[in-house]
Amino acid sequence: MEVFKAIETRRSIRKYKDRPIPDDLLRQILEAARLAPSASNRQPWALVVVREREQKRLASKACSNMEHVAGCAAFIACFSSPKDKWYQVDAAIALENISLAAWEAGIGSCWIGYFDEDYMKSVLHIPQDDKIVACMTLGYPDETPDARPRKELADLVYWEKFIPRASSPPF
Repeated sequence: MEVFKAIETRRSIRKYKDRPIPDDLLRQILEAARLAPSASNRQPWALVVVREREQKRLASKACSNMEHVAGCAAFIACFSSPKDKWYQVDAAIALENISLAAWEAGIGSCWIGYFDEDYMKSVLHIPQDDKIVACMTLGYPDETPDARPRKELADLVYWEKFIPRASSPPF
């Protein structure tokens, strides 16, 4: 699959088949994160990859009992030190690489931004001084969501400089 096709067709998957991701494929997907660019190539983030059923259940509990967290093949928590200025951006780039590499291999994903950070840290033994930037589920899709509407490019892009329009996005 070409990169743009992966970007165009990727969807958030919240229902997975009860099928494990082979170790070699999971390592290849994680390798996509390792190859992600980061500020000054510091790679300040780390991943906890959870495949064991009970650990996924506990992670799900930290995510308000989201069923797709407990039912995924692999759950990933990406964390970093907030002392690194670009830790959130660098972590997000690594996770997006995971998402696209997974989709290209037929594996669905879903970003998780809503979780009890303290509880998740205790479950996954993540150092208290670090921050969990985001989490992600991975697994073989058991659903095919439709594309959601997107804004037009003209509503998002300004050429040469920002000039407010009547329909400027709120930020």
